[in-house]
Amino acid sequence: MSRPIALLCVAVTFASFLAATRPAASASCVGVNVTPSSNIQRLVDAKAAQTTFCFAPGIYRLTSTIRTAYKWPVFDLRAGAIIDGQNGSFSGISAANAPAGQVGMEVLGGIFQHFGNAGAPSSVGPLVVRDNSVVEGTEFRENFNTGITIQGSNARVSSVYTHHNGRYGLRVTEPCTGCPGPKGAIIEDSEIAFNNTRKLATNGDAGGTKFSGGTKGLIVRRNKVHDNYGAGLWWDSFNRDAQVYDNVIYNNSNWGILWENSYGGAKFHGNTLTNNALGGTNKFFNNVQLLISCSDASTGGIEIYQNTIDGTAYPLVLLNHSGHPLRTRNVYVHDNVITLRATTTRMGGRAVNDLVELFSAGANNRFVHNTYRVPDTSGPYWAWKGSVSLTWAQWRNYGLDQTGLVQKIA
Repeated sequence: MSRPIALLCVAVTFASFLAATRPAASASCVGVNVTPSSNIQRLVDAKAAQTTFCFAPGIYRLTSTIRTAYKWPVFDLRAGAIIDGQNGSFSGISAANAPAGQVGMEVLGGIFQHFGNAGAPSSVGPLVVRDNSVVEGTEFRENFNTGITIQGSNARVSSVYTHHNGRYGLRVTEPCTGCPGPKGAIIEDSEIAFNNTRKLATNGDAGGTKFSGGTKGLIVRRNKVHDNYGAGLWWDSFNRDAQVYDNVIYNNSNWGILWENSYGGAKFHGNTLTNNALGGTNKFFNNVQLLISCSDASTGGIEIYQNTIDGTAYPLVLLNHSGHPLRTRNVYVHDNVITLRATTTRMGGRAVNDLVELFSAGANNRFVHNTYRVPDTSGPYWAWKGSVSLTWAQWRNYGLDQTGLVQKIA
């Protein structure tokens, strides 16, 4: 006979949520037992490829990198293992790329902390994810530079919590200078928060994330990205074909989303951006919640649709400037709901250094059927063709948002 169940609403951290929803390794892990006193390198070397290692609860204080090479093990840390780098100048785990069709190294659960220091190379961190590898349910915290780095194609990072790291929470970059960037990597259902604790310059190389080196087909979905000192999600240089959707992005000091010096095939949809970019000082640059900067989408286009953007910073801008070789083209902004909560807020297009081709018919940048919520429906909130104070009627006179709506904030 069934009995009624009382449901209690309690505040839980992301990490405790993962712990509650994933089985503990001690109950489900079948493989080689590992304790904090084990010689992990010796165990990996002695076992066959794709062996599962079941880590008991405790702190594992590393003194050197665990090199798994072509073994592609499964490291099951879900029982409560903490991998501690003791602020050393070495990375935590090193693995090789797995061949096509084979799963690479898998890391499940656990915590990685305290890798790197001021004297170590910036590449030092807990973990580099290689081709076909998987990281799921793991926490990365208090590392000197980056929490987790992806350098492999078809890698998948799911349900991780990367926070309070010194430079970035997460990076995706090419594995070597001149090498192609990762293709088809997935970042999903994760939380990226409170990173760049060292307060490094946010317009250079620090923030919540950085995707660089020509990534292709990167999928970023259903993540919670917030309270980073710098950008939330930042694509920098020669990226293409990203799918960015259903993310909740808020309270990042600069851009919520920045697509910079990159190409087409990108789609941004179903995202919610709130109160980002309040730390920016350049109104049409780092004071923008969603910025498309110097990006040529002649092939594949850039589509921005069905997003919700709300705040007092500039919500959405298309930008050209002379700092990059590419020019912003073929951007289609449609069916978004955009709330501008300050009379000083602007959105639209901005051309610096006389790079006015942004506004040409050939550039094919367009705004269609967006809804704008503003303090005063007669106010000047839009920017286009050199004017930064256009009214709704003037904006529409340029052929923009002919079926769009403007509404007063209730």
